[in-house]
Amino acid sequence: MQRTPRHVQRVYLTLALFNTMAASLIWGINTLFLLDAGLTRTEAFAANAFFTAGQVLFEVPTGVVADTVGRRASYLIGAITLSIATALYLLAWQLDAPFWAWAVTSVLLGLGFTFFSGATDAWLIDALADTGYEGKIESVLAKGEIVEGVAMLTGSIAGGLVAQATNLGVPMSSGQDSCWSRSSSPTCSCATGASRRPGASAPSRRSSTS
Repeated sequence: MQRTPRHVQRVYLTLALFNTMAASLIWGINTLFLLDAGLTRTEAFAANAFFTAGQVLFEVPTGVVADTVGRRASYLIGAITLSIATALYLLAWQLDAPFWAWAVTSVLLGLGFTFFSGATDAWLIDALADTGYEGKIESVLAKGEIVEGVAMLTGSIAGGLVAQATNLGVPMSSGQDSCWSRSSSPTCSCATGASRRPGASAPSRRSSTS
């Protein structure tokens, strides 16, 4: 099937929606999750700082992967890395892991997100160029930002409500399942393959937050 600009934009916006939704299920309750795992406030904020450090440290190397190996490889590696890192997050929560384990896992989470960073935008630009799109790329990216904003708000609220009704591990587990799903979804395959280059049950050890 020959791709059209409308089809490319629809795939791009779908990826933006579900990627952001999956991540924001975790963002809203992440600090509470860390505190519930036994970290102090200082350690919880430091763990988040390690996540940011991971993004900064790996931004350029993962960009090289996207440009040399391909957008598809970058996207799939990111999904797999995030799934593994989130599983380690849940394991650390279960085992009352020491701070260093949280620091390492947070850096891995940062690494996972950097594989996504720029890969879908670069794919969008390449794919639209292939279809002969003559409009402004900026307008499509702006639509993506709107979709991401809505998904972030919706996902953060949903994550909080789910944690309140069950426990803090459920949104984390759901985010992990979403990572696996998007790495093998038809939308992901359609998007990344087109490039010229790329409610599981949580551990029940913790009590409900209600």
